[in-house]
Parts: sequence; C-alpha cells; structure tokens
Amino acid sequence: MPEIEEEMDFETTTEEGFGYELNDILYQGAEAKVTKCVWLGREAVIKERFSKGYRHPTLDTRLNKARTKQEIRGMWKARQLGVLVPTVYFIDSEKNQLILEYIKGPTAKYWISQLSSDEYDEKMREFGAVLGANLAKLHLGGLVHGDLTTSNMILKNGDMSRLTFIDFGLSSQGKVTPEEKGVDLYVLERAVVSTHENSKALLEGLMEGYKKVNEKQFTAVEKKLEEIRLRGRKRDMIG
Repeated sequence: MPEIEEEMDFETTTEEGFGYELNDILYQGAEAKVTKCVWLGREAVIKERFSKGYRHPTLDTRLNKARTKQEIRGMWKARQLGVLVPTVYFIDSEKNQLILEYIKGPTAKYWISQLSSDEYDEKMREFGAVLGANLAKLHLGGLVHGDLTTSNMILKNGDMSRLTFIDFGLSSQGKVTPEEKGVDLYVLERAVVSTHENSKALLEGLMEGYKKVNEKQFTAVEKKLEEIRLRGRKRDMIG
C-alpha cells in the first residue's frame, strides 16, 4: 500500500467560503510570515511564503511550492512517527499558504531563557533528553528536519513532554543516511551553542535521549557526528 502522503493532493487551493480572520503577526523572517488567525472558529496560524524579488520568477515559484510541499510532507511523516507537530487545517498552493493549528506555549528558546539558575542544568538535561528521543524517532523513521533550532520547537502549554516541532520546509525523507542524520544533529548543536550560554547539560541530555531510542542508530550517527564536527573545526580554522 503506498504511503498516504503520496496520495495526498498537494495542489489543493482555498475554496470560496473558507475564509479566515487575521490577527497579529507572530513572526516574519526572510522566507515566510506567520500570522495568528481564526479559521472556522478555531485559533490558528497562517504561514505564507513570499516571493523574493532577486530570484527569477520561475525559480522563485518552484522553490516556494517545493518548500511548502516539503513542510506538509514532513509534518505528516512526523505525526505518523509519533512526534508532535501542528495539525494542517488547509492548504492554498497558489498563494503558498498553510493554515495550521495554533500551538499555545513558549518556544524552547524562550522557555530556556526563563529558567532560574538553581534549576538550569537539571531542566536543560531533562529537556535535552526529550528532544533527543523525539529526534531519534524522526531519524529512525527516515525523516530529517533540516533546520533544527530552539526557535523551531514549542513546549505545548509549557510542558516539555509535549514538545512540538515546527518549520519542516527544509526537511527530507526516505532512506536517509547516518551522514544526513549527523548533519541534522550538528546543525542543532551549533544553533544551541550559539544561542544559549552554558548548553553542556542540554547537549549531554540530547545524546542520552537519542541513544535510548535505538542504540544501533546512535552508534552509527555519533561516529558521523564526530567526523562532521572535525570538518567544521577545520573550516573555522581556515576561515
């Protein structure tokens, strides 16, 4: 039986009558804008990828459509693997818009910034273990996130056990290699170190949680991660 994601119609466009009421802009980055909205009486967010004037129009359209599809497929696959992601309510492929479930809670980045010094290491290790376990599930199921940062994770209702992943626009899936998994971990590691002071406990917890899910995967990925770290250090030295 083919995977459900291959059967889904990713060319669906917004039908007349399925309107939404826009509220506050929650985030605006280089690639997309996220705005809180009300959709069919539900709290939701609308994510829209916008055109880049410096790109050729054909290339721009192709990239935006591809990343929208990647995001939908990535979230669908993650949900199948038992990892929390926002529900996709509606897709408008013509406007490169997604209407998604609004996840109430702080980003992991903000949550970490609010930790008190007396609980910091303990909570960071605990959070790292939850993060590592979820990431290992994604990798074991053949899904690489591609853009892991603590800004791309939300603690639903402030509960770290309900860690929710967002922003799957750079995700990839299939027969992902230990190298690809190692790069995913390396990107996260660099993002954590550059964003959060004293991140040692989180990173230790991350690897502990990753290992508990599947030791065979951990052994292969850890070896690749060491190689990737070494390449990264060499690049830093050369400049």
